[in-house]
Amino acid sequence: MSDGAVRSSAPERPNGLKGVDLGLGFDHVVVPGDLVPGAVNDGTATVDITVVTAGGGRLTWAPGRNGGAAVRTPAYAADGVVPAAALVVRSDPGEADPLDPGAGDFVVGVDFRADPATAGRPGDDGDNLVQRGRYGEPSQLKIQLDHGVPSCRLAGSLGEVVAQGDGPVTPDHWYRLTCTRSGPSVVLRLVDLDGTAAPKEWTVAGDPGAISFEHVPLSIGAKVADRGRIADGSADQFHGTIDRVVLDVR
Repeated sequence: MSDGAVRSSAPERPNGLKGVDLGLGFDHVVVPGDLVPGAVNDGTATVDITVVTAGGGRLTWAPGRNGGAAVRTPAYAADGVVPAAALVVRSDPGEADPLDPGAGDFVVGVDFRADPATAGRPGDDGDNLVQRGRYGEPSQLKIQLDHGVPSCRLAGSLGEVVAQGDGPVTPDHWYRLTCTRSGPSVVLRLVDLDGTAAPKEWTVAGDPGAISFEHVPLSIGAKVADRGRIADGSADQFHGTIDRVVLDVR
């Protein structure tokens, strides 16, 4: 376990996070604008949660949608060095990985408010919300905004399954995005938390098989390499505000 990280397996879990494996509610007193030093898991898994940065990027505290706090990621920079920052979640390599879905059902989700869309540029051409594993590796789970359109990619021993929304989200608007593997299908669900529209769901028939990571770090807000550092070449930095992150293996 890394030095300076926040380690927790708290028995009480606020904000509807009771019983989940990983649940980041950020429901504690902070000063908006201050640097985020790490986070505490409100779920049951014992993990380290630290912050990694590159190019002068940083994570800062921001007001949450309904009180409490949320995490503000670096704003888009049109030129110069790409500022990047992410929360990185690591499990204890000496124990069974509590965040490893294997062949079981699971859900991964996040509340977010995206900045106005940008065209992107080399080194910053994606908006990764939650990711574990990288493209081309045997296993991956990822929820993201692809040019503003929500999507989920799951890859495992039987191949990949991708579920994608039918259009871009509205900037500066709170949403809850979840991706659920349930048997031989994947369901992407988008809830408009600031509006009255009914939730949208996109279901794709397909089974990615066993999704196993062997303690590969999980990242929130940007893409990281296997050792938990910001990925070289392109960080796929999400620009906006993040709250209520969940990963729960059923």
